[in-house]
Amino acid sequence: MRSSIAACVGPGRGRWIALALTLVLGCAQARPASTLLHPWVHPGDAFIRTHGYHGARTCAACHAQALNEVLDSVHWNLASPVRNVQGLPDGSWWGMANRQCALAGCMAAANWLAATDGRFTPQSQGCGVCHIGALSSPPVPGRPPTAAQRQTVDCLVCHARVYDWRRRAHLVKEGSGLHWGRDSSMRAALSITRVPTNAACLRCHEHAFSADYKRGTPFTAANDVHARAGLRCVTCHVTEHHKIAKGQAESDMVANDLPDVPVRCSGCHGPDPHSAAHGAILNAHSLRLACQTCHIRQVSGIVYENWGKPVRDDAHGWRSALSRYDPSAALPGQYVPTVRIERGPPQYLWRVPNTPEHPAAQSWMAFATATRDTPGARIYPVRALTQIMLFDRTRRMWQAPGMAFMRHDANTAHFPLLLAPDRAVYNRTGNVQQALDAGMRAMGIPWSGRWMAMRVPGTSYISVNHGIRRHGLACSACHSPHGLMNFAQLGYSARQVRQLEQARGVSAH
Repeated sequence: MRSSIAACVGPGRGRWIALALTLVLGCAQARPASTLLHPWVHPGDAFIRTHGYHGARTCAACHAQALNEVLDSVHWNLASPVRNVQGLPDGSWWGMANRQCALAGCMAAANWLAATDGRFTPQSQGCGVCHIGALSSPPVPGRPPTAAQRQTVDCLVCHARVYDWRRRAHLVKEGSGLHWGRDSSMRAALSITRVPTNAACLRCHEHAFSADYKRGTPFTAANDVHARAGLRCVTCHVTEHHKIAKGQAESDMVANDLPDVPVRCSGCHGPDPHSAAHGAILNAHSLRLACQTCHIRQVSGIVYENWGKPVRDDAHGWRSALSRYDPSAALPGQYVPTVRIERGPPQYLWRVPNTPEHPAAQSWMAFATATRDTPGARIYPVRALTQIMLFDRTRRMWQAPGMAFMRHDANTAHFPLLLAPDRAVYNRTGNVQQALDAGMRAMGIPWSGRWMAMRVPGTSYISVNHGIRRHGLACSACHSPHGLMNFAQLGYSARQVRQLEQARGVSAH
């Protein structure tokens, strides 16, 4: 069918039409024709109307296995067994539950309920507000949830078409302890969708920690060709038993539900997506460049952050004006770290997929791990971040729980203990010492009481994969003396750089 379409309308346009028909016909084959005319309605609506909605207990009456699957996912555990991560033992559990987040400036245990007068604000950034369970503390990686914790799963935050985020954005005290709220209203419960909508995903994944989007590449119709075409997040991020594929080329998020499932452009566009006059030479680029490298033109967000220098946020919030799915009012006079925010073209570095044949595919500090000479490496767009974090003046990282393995590595044995402030105290007072005392006490980790602000030795790189434009960069955007790519930094010789800076240098790639 694809070949006949291409013959009628031309190879370039035919590929787009064939893709559209594939998506439509694929849906038609998966569902009876009548369902294409009548939207899916949750079969449990009548039961909910009669008996009310009581959270996960109501859902589990019919979906007990689904609840078990959710509790075995990264969305619940905030971690997974890792592989090929420099400095971390293969098979050990890592993720946002036990890693330091540079953008948040702390760890989940010190920041789970961070709030301002009991409310979530763009300055406080309490980690637990986005978690799918209403927990009083973050999950312990690898530890099964208790019976009480199972009942806190918020199925509606993903599966309700209508959801009032404001019900989440304040602290609630119940028998299970203090935790963030949730929308369990009848209105939300009667809007259940079979597959999460894009809006549902964006409730938590829209953006964070910036006056602009966290990765600078929002998945909206105005910014991304796939969003404009009506594709869902789960079209590419395929789901298996409530585990969601993240992809294999990330470096800043080490947890992965489905590490063997790729998320790649060729899944829909094939290995040779370009046609017409320059199709062959553009397709040849894919051997050394990821598709995103040409099709993401702009990123934005924080490029420098200094947690040792709190400043008053008299601008009334870093990101509240942009938020559509989690609107929360910022408060004047709160303290935030010194930051620099930039908007412009991405930077570029070599990456390899995290597959068994690449034993050092990732870095737990999001550093670059590949070079031009690394087999299978391709150039990807990224956003660079320079971090000045808070460290203990005397204690070492290996002295923290679960980090003893660092003591036996010459590169990490003397790495100072990374400290985590309590963001609520930090934002309210701007007093780093008090915030660290509260944060380290919350985590139960001893520290010397003497801190220092130190630049993390190495640049961290934040992955960017959305904000895809249909038309890629012009050749001259890179192949010119003042192009976007620094070919020398990418490992090319002076002679190769001169070739690449000219149009005919494309073949030297």
